Amino acid sequence: MQRSTIFSTSWCKGWAILCLAIAVSTCLPAIASADIVSGRIFGLDEKPIPNGTFTAKDSKGASTTIKTNAMGNFSVYLDPGKFTITYSADPTLTGAIESFPQPKQQDVHLKKEGK
Repeated sequence: MQRSTIFSTSWCKGWAILCLAIAVSTCLPAIASADIVSGRIFGLDEKPIPNGTFTAKDSKGASTTIKTNAMGNFSVYLDPGKFTITYSADPTLTGAIESFPQPKQQDVHLKKEGK
């Protein structure tokens, strides 16, 4: 009888550790990983900005370059967080996007800084 009790206790601990390891290994990458943000960037006239170069800056000051295609579409790989978008041709035009640990489609509508 004592032998089956030891086996049961050991078996339960083993399963608990295995389940915890699986939970941690599946949750951590989702929390810490970056993914693709894509969409269109619109100017003050609410028209897409074709072939533009932009900078996405996070709260720590790290920046990533974003380029739009001929239709104003962009696709960029960003760490999760909020980013300020600045247009290189007119740094007074800014917008914002937010990156999540999964692909996200969102458009950026630029505004004059301070307005």
